[in-house]
Amino acid sequence: MPENERLDTAMTQFLLIDSLSSIYLSLHIIDLEKNTSVEYNASSAIREVATKNTDADQVMIATMKHVVVSEYQDAVIEFTDLHTVAERMRGKQSITFEFISANFGWCRGRFIRINDRSLDELPTRVIFATEVIDEEKRREENLIRISLTDELTTLLNRRAYEEELKLYKDLSKTENFTYVSMDLNGLKRVNDNIGHAAGDELIIEAAKIIRASMGRFGKVFRTGGDEFQAILFVEPSKIDEITKSMCDMCDAWKGEYSDTMSISYGVASQSEFPDKKVKELGKIADKRMYENKDEYYRRTGLDRRK
Repeated sequence: MPENERLDTAMTQFLLIDSLSSIYLSLHIIDLEKNTSVEYNASSAIREVATKNTDADQVMIATMKHVVVSEYQDAVIEFTDLHTVAERMRGKQSITFEFISANFGWCRGRFIRINDRSLDELPTRVIFATEVIDEEKRREENLIRISLTDELTTLLNRRAYEEELKLYKDLSKTENFTYVSMDLNGLKRVNDNIGHAAGDELIIEAAKIIRASMGRFGKVFRTGGDEFQAILFVEPSKIDEITKSMCDMCDAWKGEYSDTMSISYGVASQSEFPDKKVKELGKIADKRMYENKDEYYRRTGLDRRK
């Protein structure tokens, strides 16, 4: 190759790496067969990191221990193991792993195959690149939060409730699991007679009361118009105290549109039914809630259909 073409090629490669450095926090070009690497980052020129006396795999381990927070170190060191990366990349153009850096927050590490062989073969050279994704993770977490939050009350929504139930298929691994089913009394009557603004006020204020009385013991969900559920982890002796606190707050409540608040509830706990599964506890709690609701309408003389 003529000298001018060789220089043009070298300059093109340099500019390509320089462009990538604006995206990535650091770049390592690693020769897996020779166990050497060249590091490039935005704060330095290209420089040899591995020499005849310095192994790239040891440099990688030392670097990860220095920049990664302790709880992610073992996983990151496993991911960046240069002895296994070739096999892990068989058939793949790149592999990634996310971790938290002590200085930059959330980061993503990526091994990228240098295309000197087909995907079916083991790579001999790779690029290891790290990029800061802290802002991306914040946006992602915010979108997840929005998708799992009830817009009116800011409680967790039905989707979050369904996802939470999946975590407790095996209650033998939990203690003091308590399922609470709740229903706001008289919402239809308020909507029909006073208006939906009054109905929304009842729903919002009921959510505040439920959160205040139960939130520190577990998670609270709005699963329907006037339906709420709570999954708590609380000692059996505390359950009556929690539900009494909710009822006392309802009795003391006065709103802009309404001056009464009532929430029917039913509780089913793991301690009371140690052999029941989550869905069975839910059915028991629902049954008890409806019994409590029937008692409310008998006591008040109100027509529950109005």
